Amino acid sequence: MFRQVTTRTALFLALALTMAAGHGGEASTMLPQLPEGEGLAARYPGDLGIEEAPEVVFADGFEEIEDDRLAPDTEPQKGKKWDSSYNGLGITRDPENVHSGGQAAEVTHTQPSGNNAIKEFEPGFETLFVRYYMKYHPEFPGCHHTGMCIFGGAPGVTLAMGSATGVVPDGRSHFVALLDTLPPRRSSGLRPPGNMDVYCYHMDQGRIWGDLLFPAGEVVPPENKWLFEENFRPRPNINVERGRWYCYELMIKLNAPDERDGRVAFWVDGKLSGDFPNLRFRNTEDLKANHAVILVHSSRTAPYKTLWYDDVVVATSYIGPQAPVTGD
Repeated sequence: MFRQVTTRTALFLALALTMAAGHGGEASTMLPQLPEGEGLAARYPGDLGIEEAPEVVFADGFEEIEDDRLAPDTEPQKGKKWDSSYNGLGITRDPENVHSGGQAAEVTHTQPSGNNAIKEFEPGFETLFVRYYMKYHPEFPGCHHTGMCIFGGAPGVTLAMGSATGVVPDGRSHFVALLDTLPPRRSSGLRPPGNMDVYCYHMDQGRIWGDLLFPAGEVVPPENKWLFEENFRPRPNINVERGRWYCYELMIKLNAPDERDGRVAFWVDGKLSGDFPNLRFRNTEDLKANHAVILVHSSRTAPYKTLWYDDVVVATSYIGPQAPVTGD
């Protein structure tokens, strides 16, 4: 049963829906509540055996790599679980820079470049979660892009420039949601690494580059703030501490074609920290979330541009922080 509403409220709701439809599609009026705290990882202390969970489609703690780097491109390598890698990721065995187990991935930028590792899924998923641990160097100065992303690409469409990057999605080609951090300007008063955001390529983005979506409700470009006039709950912006591990989790739920019911959300240490509804990623069910990507890109050189990744898990439901191993 629906609640009775006043005439004024009813008119306001009707106007909001009309405005949303005018931008293509209709905004959702009810949002399912998202989980927080413990998730499926609680069943697998230390992530041991987590790859056997029916919801999990990929897991890697970088424990099986015997070399000092992840092999580049699609080159096979013993222990390599990723389908491809660009510029390689280092493998560290320094206990100070390993979250769990004996190894972690390390990225250091000594020149402008991009470093990534890509896992592909066919045909892909309607809803996908990516959980990972990441730590910045204590003196990390900020970087163009850091984090992990969920990418949906039609055959032949990649994250490469000219294929998906700098191209407005047409609903059939691609979409991107990157859990990112915006390097602060000196005048902002913020310290590095800067406030977290979701760098999002979607059908209604306001420029050729993806929109920046911040938990508090700011959007870049600002004219796209209309996307979150309904069903949006602002949360504090987050600027994490350098030199410590955090558990990050990113979710994408794809929209039904011609509907504005897509959603991106993220968690930090199991707390829901950003939630962005009313998005359109596609107008065909054939386009699905079919890549999980470690994505780091530096456009400028600076000392201490080092960060570490560990304990990556990709699943079709909420994963949550790693549970501690207790007992013998």
